[in-house]
Amino acid sequence: MSSKVLVSDYDDTFYLNDKDIEKNKKAVEEFRKQKNIFVIATGRSYFDFKNKVNLYNIKYDYVIINHGATILDKNDNILANFYISNEIIKSIKKDLKLDKSVKYFCCSKLESRVNFDHKNLTKINVNYNLKKDAIVVNDMLNSKYFKYINSYLVNDKTIEITASKTDKSIAINMLLNELVIPKQNVYTIGNGSSDIKMIKEFNGYAIINSKDELKKVAKKEYKSVSDLIKEMLLDKTN
Repeated sequence: MSSKVLVSDYDDTFYLNDKDIEKNKKAVEEFRKQKNIFVIATGRSYFDFKNKVNLYNIKYDYVIINHGATILDKNDNILANFYISNEIIKSIKKDLKLDKSVKYFCCSKLESRVNFDHKNLTKINVNYNLKKDAIVVNDMLNSKYFKYINSYLVNDKTIEITASKTDKSIAINMLLNELVIPKQNVYTIGNGSSDIKMIKEFNGYAIINSKDELKKVAKKEYKSVSDLIKEMLLDKTN
């Protein structure tokens, strides 16, 4: 029987609350004991993700950070890294309307708080005062720079930008090539905009309270990641 791979988003998916994450951790422990592979695919930067790993003692085999920009194994070895073209950063910065923002920061590989003048940015995060400003800028960026970037509305007032040559789905496919695991053995679960593509491409599921666009392409909804894992362990077809 081939190994199965579960790829889970972190915020509002693997972590809903402190009680639920303890259930998920126990389910993942059993999942990995049976020689399956657990991957977290998050929009969080390296620093922000590792803070949660240390806080909750989360065990995993691989992590995809910044919406697919960087892939690491459990020992923090970098397997792949994609950055936004340096040539367009100045233009993007101008179009971000930063005067309407509350705060912003950039990421670069494992550095989680750098400025726009830093080379090889992997993610840009901007939090706006108003929801309408976030929506307008997000739509404009995706229209104007679609050849270069993906811009995600990660909540009502915040957008995050990564290189268009990567996303969570692309990162998963890169991992599968390394692991030599068939696509049908991959299961994904998430709740937000940057999860939609991986939900569509693989055996994809939605956590309850996911975005409507994601629910439309998901096979089923779950209250907890642990519930999906239990069903995966009972399924002996692969």
